[in-house]
Amino acid sequence: MLSLIVRVCLRHPGIVLLCALLLLGFGGATVVSARYDVFPEFVPPQASVQTEATGLTPEQVEALVTRPLETVINGANGVAAVRSESIQGLSVITVIFVEGSDPFRARQVVAEALSEAAGRLPAGVSAPKLSPLTSSTMDLLKIGFTSDRLSPMALRDLVQWTVRPRMLATPGVARATIFGGDQRRLEVRVRPTDLIARNIALSEVATAVQASTLVRGGGFAETPSQRILVEPTNGAVTAKSLSGALLPAASGLPVRLGDVADVVEAPAPKFGDALIMGRGGVLIALSSQYGANTLDATRAAEATLAELRPALEAQGVKIYPSLHRPANFIDSALRGIRTDLLIGAGMIGLILLVFLRDLRVAFIAFVSIPLSLLAALIVLDRMGQTINTMTLGGLAVALGVVIDDAIVGVENIVRRLREDRSESDRVGIIEAASVEVRAPVVYATYVLALTIAPILFLTGLQGAFFGPLAFAFLLATLASLAVAITVTPALSLLLLRRVRLHGEPGYLRKLKSLHARVLEPICARPRLVVAGAALVGVLALGAFLVFGSELLPTFRERHYVLQVNGPAGASMGWMRDLGARITKDLLAIPEVATVEQQIGRAEAGEDTFPPHRSEFHVELRPLGGAGEDRVLARIREVLAQYPGVQSEALTFLGDRISESLSGETAKVAVNVYGPDLDVLDRVAADVARALQSVPGAADVQVKAQPGAPTLKIVLDPDRMALRGVAPTDAYDAIETAFQGRTVAQVTGADRITEVAIVLPPELQRDPEGVGALLVRTADGATAPLSDVATIRLGEGRTVINHDGGQRRQVVTANPTQADVSGFVRDARAQVARTVTLPPGVFLEYTGVAQGQAAAARQILVNVAAASIGITALLVLAFGGGRPAGLILAGTPFALAGGVAAVALTGGVLSLGALVGFVTLFGIAARNAILLISHVDHLVSEEGQLWGLATVLRATQERVTPILMTALVTGLGLAPLALEAGQSGREVQGPMAAVILGGLITSTLMSLLLLPALVLAYRYPRGPTHERSRDAPAADRG
Repeated sequence: MLSLIVRVCLRHPGIVLLCALLLLGFGGATVVSARYDVFPEFVPPQASVQTEATGLTPEQVEALVTRPLETVINGANGVAAVRSESIQGLSVITVIFVEGSDPFRARQVVAEALSEAAGRLPAGVSAPKLSPLTSSTMDLLKIGFTSDRLSPMALRDLVQWTVRPRMLATPGVARATIFGGDQRRLEVRVRPTDLIARNIALSEVATAVQASTLVRGGGFAETPSQRILVEPTNGAVTAKSLSGALLPAASGLPVRLGDVADVVEAPAPKFGDALIMGRGGVLIALSSQYGANTLDATRAAEATLAELRPALEAQGVKIYPSLHRPANFIDSALRGIRTDLLIGAGMIGLILLVFLRDLRVAFIAFVSIPLSLLAALIVLDRMGQTINTMTLGGLAVALGVVIDDAIVGVENIVRRLREDRSESDRVGIIEAASVEVRAPVVYATYVLALTIAPILFLTGLQGAFFGPLAFAFLLATLASLAVAITVTPALSLLLLRRVRLHGEPGYLRKLKSLHARVLEPICARPRLVVAGAALVGVLALGAFLVFGSELLPTFRERHYVLQVNGPAGASMGWMRDLGARITKDLLAIPEVATVEQQIGRAEAGEDTFPPHRSEFHVELRPLGGAGEDRVLARIREVLAQYPGVQSEALTFLGDRISESLSGETAKVAVNVYGPDLDVLDRVAADVARALQSVPGAADVQVKAQPGAPTLKIVLDPDRMALRGVAPTDAYDAIETAFQGRTVAQVTGADRITEVAIVLPPELQRDPEGVGALLVRTADGATAPLSDVATIRLGEGRTVINHDGGQRRQVVTANPTQADVSGFVRDARAQVARTVTLPPGVFLEYTGVAQGQAAAARQILVNVAAASIGITALLVLAFGGGRPAGLILAGTPFALAGGVAAVALTGGVLSLGALVGFVTLFGIAARNAILLISHVDHLVSEEGQLWGLATVLRATQERVTPILMTALVTGLGLAPLALEAGQSGREVQGPMAAVILGGLITSTLMSLLLLPALVLAYRYPRGPTHERSRDAPAADRG
């Protein structure tokens, strides 16, 4: 089959060349139009359900809203996990679906489950809402607005009703969340004394407001020639017009709303706030749609902002357009990797020219790089995948294999042409030379595919990250094989048919002579060689046991997310003052460019923060990786200056990755499960103290802090019955006093304003005076609330967490060391020694370390399965088990260089480094297969006598391709390895370092160790006897 393909390509080289040019053109167009992102989608399909329960405490939200909804969602098809948070006035349930689920189908499953439960929720609770489907990274752009001219209410109106609709209409934007400013509402501030004097109830005020804001259709009038629409309206509803609304009065005299209340425009109660560069402002946070092109969506949003900028600046608004712009990291990462690939490709071209000494020959080998990589990119794009740092990393790692396919073919063609002096049948020579090496290359490619399979079939976060890398590597490898059997022979025929080739360079002849002198004594002592190689291999494998480990490195985004929490129950004003001071200190760091703070939560926002929790986004100026570490240390020093404040600092992507693993933003999370919240709080405090004593612990905190001040009002049924007070009247009075009772909406041309009944502000600010609130009795009189209720100050909770329907408290930490797994081992031991768990309480460790352990287990199982497949394939290729044993026996020695690279770069084994080892194994096995196949070819096809001379010749003829492959692979990956700490190379850098180190030992194995093993063990009883049952099947294809 291979012979036929090569023969057809040599008969029609022009058509092959045309197809190659079409591939280059189509690939270039694909590069321009492809979707780009920083990473693949690494968060499993999930849906977020938000249910507003205005005024309810966390305990009430948990019991009345969260639990009923969890019950129906847990039973839905395909649900993998359910987490929830219940805070004051809001329930948020995160539903995580099994991996591989269709996200749109998953949302439909949740919607169907919710439709059953919505009708069973208490009165006053809004219908559950599904949040928009967003990408894994979620954030697209954060834009800040401040103004010295506009009031906070006017600025909020401008952003909410002008900027936000335009942003939501931008392609790729899923959600636009607003923090800060004052949200406008009409307040009917009733005066309790006037209501009592006129014997008017709050319910009657609500009825009057609703009647005054009522909108009804009037239908139409039909005339003989026209249909005229009838539009009854109250006109523009303003504070002044609403004051004239009529109320019922016992005296029969007309009473207007203004007689018992002040109607004013005022800010609605805040769920959250925002500070921009330390001053009050409005923040709009844009989230990207699932599957959107982040770069295109960012540019589209910025174009929309540019259109709005003149009108906003004319009103005195200052715009901060990129308080957080994830596209910066994508641009930097992709630009860096592209540059590294181009530099590597240039160095590869130089090496090819030096070794091959002919521009045409070097061009034939080099052209396989763009053809193979573009073919892989086309397939990735057509399969709907984004072009990201992981897919580009896979292509970068594949460079060595891609060029090796071409080198093996071209070098053999050139060598055979040099040997043939007649120049009579160059077509036949090129065909024979191409087929001669192609069969073993095919088997070597199959082995390489099986080698990368353990990475390709990873699941979870690690699979989402490294699966696309492995897939891109595999596509490029298969594409290079196709190019090698089609384009390479055709180009060789077109460019070398009538060209007299130069002889082998003198330095290569000297190098081969030196190699022969070194190899001969090694081959004479195979047992000593085996013993030495085995010792090195054992030491290399043993080093894996002492290395530290991490799942993913710290990403160099030039952006940090700071979680800063005040004492439980801290007010919004207290958090604003704290935020202004922290912002001032952060901006004093020269490398900090911008700082914004989000306090509490936004209406319909993703986060469920109470007012005492806040999040800072700190953008840095351009600087290197080591500089970012220094800035992070200074940021932590700033936060440590504020006693009584809990804080943690992470990169944005670190925050998102940790949250996808454990539901928490920190790298390490200890979940404390149990039925009693007070017991959970005590155990969590003990766990936190234990974690703080572990070396390397930072940002240790209990996430759901207890002790929030609570005003408990317990209605007494007996006293209420005695005074004739209805529970509804009592609840209305309490809601009106503090939350405000929303009774209507006023619609304008482009906006909606809520109308609420409230008490005057001075009464709202006096919780101790709640007992004086008057409620209506059965006889029309009034009674103070204290007559029918017990009122006391106490403590409560700001948030109640569930996981899988069970209550949980969470303790988090961020180790300062790279070896997160080692930190978790120490933490487990410390907690086991110092913390006693009450009955019914248990702990669960989640986060990065658990993700890494799961990845290691999966890789171990996958590698075991792949090893069986590789062994079977090698036995099939060579017709026996001895060659397979020789190939596998040398691989531990080949990996030793990679082990040394890990040791020299910090001794921490990341998942990227593991991928490097897997790739290195494939490269070493590939070289071994080609060498043994060539030895077999010389014996079986060319009739060489078995012995040292044959092994030396086979090895000498493989010196040039082996050295060229090692050099071009090493030089191609060197830029990635040298810039491991820069944006976009954080994962690929350690992987490239491992491969670079391993190339040294794998080359020594191929050129020195393996020949000695082949001489001693390939045909121990003579080639004739061995060939009868162990024929080199790899050379018969």
